[in-house]
Amino acid sequence: MVAKAHGALKSWVFPKASGIRIREMLNLHDGEAYGASYLVVIPAKLTGRLRERKQFKTKAEAEEWAEKQFKGCKKQGEDFFALTDAERREVAANMPLLREHGVSISEAVRFALKHLRAEGRGKTLRQMVDELIASKAQRFERGDLRQRSFEDFRHRAEKFAEGFDGRIAAEVSAAEIKKWVDTLKNGVRSNKNYLAVIGEVFKFATQKKYVAFSPLDDLTDTDRKELCGGGNDGIEPSVLTPDEAERLLKAALDNPDLGLLGAIVLALFCGLRTQEIQRLEWSQVRFSESQPVVTIGAKIAKKRRIRHVEISANAVQWLSIVPECTGTVTQCRDRNEYQKRFRKLLGFAKFEHWESNAMRHSFGSYHYALHGNPLETSRLLGHKASDQVLFDHYRALATKTQAEAYFAICPPAKAQKVVAFA
Repeated sequence: MVAKAHGALKSWVFPKASGIRIREMLNLHDGEAYGASYLVVIPAKLTGRLRERKQFKTKAEAEEWAEKQFKGCKKQGEDFFALTDAERREVAANMPLLREHGVSISEAVRFALKHLRAEGRGKTLRQMVDELIASKAQRFERGDLRQRSFEDFRHRAEKFAEGFDGRIAAEVSAAEIKKWVDTLKNGVRSNKNYLAVIGEVFKFATQKKYVAFSPLDDLTDTDRKELCGGGNDGIEPSVLTPDEAERLLKAALDNPDLGLLGAIVLALFCGLRTQEIQRLEWSQVRFSESQPVVTIGAKIAKKRRIRHVEISANAVQWLSIVPECTGTVTQCRDRNEYQKRFRKLLGFAKFEHWESNAMRHSFGSYHYALHGNPLETSRLLGHKASDQVLFDHYRALATKTQAEAYFAICPPAKAQKVVAFA
């Protein structure tokens, strides 16, 4: 009977003179031997830490692993002696701190290189913003950028730079940006606009290698939801009832001095944006042709999303009674002047409360309810290929019956005239 303990048969150093010892061990079960295994022991003087042990089924496997470990220890030793005394002291001094936070030297080095080796790491945020604004100013002067887009970007970017005055761009963190946007006390739409501008600033900076990465990359989904909400947050888009739309049209018809009838018709029944209507020429509104259509070209469309929008039959009747159809669809010396006339129109139409984009939302909601084709409705609205914006912001709970009533709104009989189709 063999003793009930592992018995060492023989041992040897492998590789030769390495200090690593391999021991042949008896495998025992209930006091019975059923073969041997091989235990490799690497001494603490080689590992630099604690003694390391590992057991193998065969001698070949044990020697192969022992040799690999010896080569690795030898390489580490060579690397160690390649360091200067100052570098070794620095490693030794900082290792306890890294261990405390669960960070390896490799992780710390990669993080440092990512943050500290951008070519323009000394650039302040103000310098970076000024450079981008100057670039956009050149585009604006060439006509590549619209005045409103340029001024909106400049206003938000300069406000952002003022909020971090004197700060090195590469040192601004996501947490600081989130806190700054929060302090503005704006709504979610404005917060989204500020994040878009900040994102553009840092995209420019990374391309110019002033920073290694955008701090906005570190904003979590939760951070963005806190600033911008989640989708439409269950809020149904505001749309006009058919009666309200008719009231607005009648007010525009009865007050021709405001010059808004054409604009209201195109917003209600073609879903055009206010900014698009303000840039639109009557030559692009071909309502007297056999297939009435309004053309939204690159100089008009938001983000250059060009499209043709079919004009509904009732809209044709309304457009045919617009007093003058030459030049621009609506006179617009500036944004404030247009809004002043529009507010007067709302007063005549007895609207005490007005939701932004109510006419465009109405078109999107009723068009979808009438035709049931979200991609087509999205195309007419000038959205991207995805119809998600439609579902998030434009699709109210409108019925097909309501949609039919909406697109059946026609001018009073006494105001109508026959349209001669070309």
